[in-house]
Amino acid sequence: MLPARREIESKLMRATRSTRSSSRRQSRGRKTARTAARRTVKPVAKHAGPEQVLFRMCKPGWGVIVEKIANASGTRFVCPFCPLSHRVTGPVRGFRKMRRAQWIKLRRVDG
Repeated sequence: MLPARREIESKLMRATRSTRSSSRRQSRGRKTARTAARRTVKPVAKHAGPEQVLFRMCKPGWGVIVEKIANASGTRFVCPFCPLSHRVTGPVRGFRKMRRAQWIKLRRVDG
């Protein structure tokens, strides 16, 4: 290939590359603007139900999952670990084994 022709082709290649990369940059900018606009339009996700709270049970390391209901009078439930029934502020949704540090932070169930 002639040296003069090689120079012309390399210049052409540089020009095409620079325009491609600039067009890519522009398209990326537009895409992020579109996705940002789309995010703001989305409706807020609904909550599945009332907030759930954990209470400390009589057996170490176990907590009871209770639905938090405003102004709820105590609900009695039979404890699976002792013969007593305990009182909590809402309906019981289950029991959970926890690590000691987490369990200590919880409030006790009323006995």
